[in-house]
Amino acid sequence: MGSEHSSEATRLRDRVLRCAGPIIEDHGGELVDAEVDTSRGQHTVRLLVHSDKGVTVRLCEGISRELSDLLDVDDPIPGRYRLEVTSPGLDRPLLSDGDFRRAQGRKVKVVLSDGSTTLGRLTKWDERQIGLEVEPGAETVVERQAIAKAMIEVEF
Repeated sequence: MGSEHSSEATRLRDRVLRCAGPIIEDHGGELVDAEVDTSRGQHTVRLLVHSDKGVTVRLCEGISRELSDLLDVDDPIPGRYRLEVTSPGLDRPLLSDGDFRRAQGRKVKVVLSDGSTTLGRLTKWDERQIGLEVEPGAETVVERQAIAKAMIEVEF
């Protein structure tokens, strides 16, 4: 039964991504990810949105309103559903190229598979490695395959 739910969630997620991406871009945002939860008899669709200008309540409401209208017409989600539009949050791990691109210049904490931790400002990235300025003028390179978890550190 669990795999049946997960395959349904994956199908719904793919359909929602196709519908949501252009709408979010029209509003000046970028679709980071979509999560679909099909448990407890009601579908919950959560869209994680980034904007260089900041993810405001107004932006989320505009996207939500327009996407709800489209989903009601296109009807990819059977029955009732709950739609949430939100920012990814600072505690979300950096996984994709887009995550690293958005984190460029930010302070990042990297936990490696061997358990060691490196903290530094993300200076560069590509599909194989990232560069961190660990102190002024001193940079270290970390292979992405060695990263267990990478997250933005909050700076005050």
